[in-house]
Amino acid sequence: MTEGVIFDIQRYSIHDGPGIRTVVFLKGCPLRCQWCSNPEGRNPVPELEFFESRCERCGRCVEVCPREAVNRVLDSAPAEKLDRRACDLCGLCVEACPSSALILSGRRVTVEEVMVEVKKDLAFYRRSGGGVTLSGGDPLAQPSFARALLERCGEANIHTAIETCGHAPEQVFRQVVEPSDLVLYDLKHADPMEHQRLTGASNTVVLRNLRVLVGMGKPIVARLPLIPGRNDGEVNLREIGTLLSGLGIREVHLMPFHQLGKDKYQRLGIRYELGELPALLGSGDGGNTLPVARAVLESFGLAVQIGG
Repeated sequence: MTEGVIFDIQRYSIHDGPGIRTVVFLKGCPLRCQWCSNPEGRNPVPELEFFESRCERCGRCVEVCPREAVNRVLDSAPAEKLDRRACDLCGLCVEACPSSALILSGRRVTVEEVMVEVKKDLAFYRRSGGGVTLSGGDPLAQPSFARALLERCGEANIHTAIETCGHAPEQVFRQVVEPSDLVLYDLKHADPMEHQRLTGASNTVVLRNLRVLVGMGKPIVARLPLIPGRNDGEVNLREIGTLLSGLGIREVHLMPFHQLGKDKYQRLGIRYELGELPALLGSGDGGNTLPVARAVLESFGLAVQIGG
């Protein structure tokens, strides 16, 4: 049976595609975007998360760890709680913790197990024009699992969408895209060097696969995460507007920067570079940035929506 690794299944979502949807979050992503709000989706395998506020300092995790990967100093700083290089993710500390201060983010599932969850909301999909969206991470990181899941949804007459950064070999890209009904395609920056600096990879593959996608005739919604001081400049927005309109793509969603994923970095022991950057929504800066960005993109004949 085809298996994959996911870190969440979110039901009753009104984002990430039309109607009411179930969003399946797959682990693994080829990029390392500075603003990523789902850092638990980067690594393709399960990871330990430590919730300091839940910890009772009882020491049970220390007692059961066979690798001595848990700090014996019970009131140690969160960043020093775990030796992640020594940890082999056996899960004994998770089982022993009475307050769920330690959890494994990510679990291995079969396509059929996911479909059991997906089918619980068939009536909502049909009434609202919704369906299932594969997100992450990125579905391209698990192409066989993603394709099998999309095909099973298709057999059940469930509308499907994928959210992807498009960074994968063309063969892998086509494998996942072909059985999908809609592609939510993330664009981070038009300049390859800036894309490299902000995400860890050039946009060469991303733009090539976008053109492949257009040639396949799939419905496309472009998505642009709008990050203050990173990609919200007029020059970049005009280059993206020129690219999208030139390819015949007519719809783009602006995804305003937020800090909803900030605490996840500490729980995973990952350094977060944008912790002090103000969120766009609900801030004075967002009041200017979003309307200006929208106006620039609309000048290219694009239908612009704030949020997904």
